[in-house]
Amino acid sequence: MFKKTLSIASLAFLLGSCSPVYKIDHDFQPPKTEKGLSCLKGCQSQLNQCGLQCGRQFSQCSLKAKKQAEKLLPGLEKAYPQQLELWLSARSQYQRDLDWYEIQSQLEDLRRQRYLHHCRKGGKKERACSSSYGFRNHFYYDRSSFNLPRPIRPTLAGETTKLVKTSCTQNCGCQSKYRLCYTSCGGVVKSKKICIKNCNDN
Repeated sequence: MFKKTLSIASLAFLLGSCSPVYKIDHDFQPPKTEKGLSCLKGCQSQLNQCGLQCGRQFSQCSLKAKKQAEKLLPGLEKAYPQQLELWLSARSQYQRDLDWYEIQSQLEDLRRQRYLHHCRKGGKKERACSSSYGFRNHFYYDRSSFNLPRPIRPTLAGETTKLVKTSCTQNCGCQSKYRLCYTSCGGVVKSKKICIKNCNDN
């Protein structure tokens, strides 16, 4: 007997996929004095320098990630065949379970139709027969699902990308530093939240 379940993570994903997605935008109002406008040039210079430094840091981190991936790759390649075999075995078991489910489902339908036929012949109405059958002691079968992703053969590029994604960042806070500098020069920065996906227009 199979039970179809929905994990908490899946439920969260389904709910989250329907929620609005926002981004924060900024309006910049420059200072009104010559001194303030001159000050902004320094902010722009700092922003450019921060961007260059952030790019260098990301490149260095990416190189480290590649070297780490090169060390990990032999072990991952060795483990891949066994992972694939386990996945293929699980998929075959699922297919057998699915075939069994189909047979049991068909048998259950035949049992129900036979019961309803004899019940109606006995003079009872359709609704009464269906209701009485619902309380009979028999099995119901829920169709199972196979959600295990197929293992992916490890590659240097793929493993490097994974490590870069988890350990490297291109967000060095340059924009927030620039906004702080902008306001210190006498400018005004106004933030606003803008919906970019799953927006409710009502």
